[in-house]
Amino acid sequence: MKKSLFYYVLAMLCMVGLFTSCSNDDDAAVSAANEVVGEYSGKLDVVISMGGMDVPAGTIDPQTITVTKAGDNSINLSITNFTFQNIPLGNIELKDCALTANGDKYNFTGTTNLDNQMLTADIAATGSFSNGTLTLDLDIDAVLGGTMNQTVKVTYSGTKQE
Repeated sequence: MKKSLFYYVLAMLCMVGLFTSCSNDDDAAVSAANEVVGEYSGKLDVVISMGGMDVPAGTIDPQTITVTKAGDNSINLSITNFTFQNIPLGNIELKDCALTANGDKYNFTGTTNLDNQMLTADIAATGSFSNGTLTLDLDIDAVLGGTMNQTVKVTYSGTKQE
């Protein structure tokens, strides 16, 4: 009886070894964030909405946007020293923007707030990465001096720098 129990346990241990594998045998998943991380240089166009009309407020060329990895499928996006019409507004930081694949494109959205001595603003961003190009739209709802509401639309298109 003891011999048959021994052979049964031995057979079970051998079968368990057949159905398990090491995690290093699996193919490594490609991180979406790793594919888009870097610095992008391009043109940033600013438009101010006034009374239902869009008024061009300037083009910033070149403007650098830095993209860093927040997670395997999320990024942080940073525009440093954002200035238009000679008004320094500071840095815009979008944190932990989730990347979603759409064919050969990665889309993302994000929100942030900007608060400095001149204004407070809620910023909503949508963008995409495709073939080394970043496109970004920012919708900025700002309050200037605590009293005047202003809507600003910013579009950006830039290429990844090596």
